[in-house]
Amino acid sequence: MSRDFPDWIDVERAAQGGRRFAGEIPLLWLERVVDLLTAPEPDEVIGFEVEVSANKQGTLLVDVHVFGAVPMTCQRTLKRFWQPIDSHSTLAIVKSERELDELPEDLEPKLVADGRVKLAELVEDELLLALPLVPKDPASEPVINAGDVLVEVDQAQKNPFAALAGMRGGQSEQDDEN
Repeated sequence: MSRDFPDWIDVERAAQGGRRFAGEIPLLWLERVVDLLTAPEPDEVIGFEVEVSANKQGTLLVDVHVFGAVPMTCQRTLKRFWQPIDSHSTLAIVKSERELDELPEDLEPKLVADGRVKLAELVEDELLLALPLVPKDPASEPVINAGDVLVEVDQAQKNPFAALAGMRGGQSEQDDEN
């Protein structure tokens, strides 16, 4: 598979040039994601666009967009399906803890000590944020009744103290009268 993007980005140089990187990364390259997916094949990929810039204050920004679909197991049907992905984030690159403290709260930080970041790591981080906690195929039907038997509960059973009152004998009736 040919590709037109580097493994690593020097964030400062890329920001000076207003660089944009785009392409597709095989799902099997994303080590932290692959175990969350259902049997990804070598030819299955996720698309991405990464744009590097700097704001007026000189903060390095990385705009990450991940799109496509990934194979997951539906928790309703337990069948493999394609989970649509379209996720976008803007990260502020910081090189130290001190810079992290000075960053405005509205920016999401990414600590990059040596000024270089692995492109696949940015895609992997964004994909992890985009994956659902409980995957459900949008085409699946919700489970209404899984065969459980509904049991009617009388009023005495609804009150947990009613059973205790019955154990105390006639005392509860006397207490109710007082």
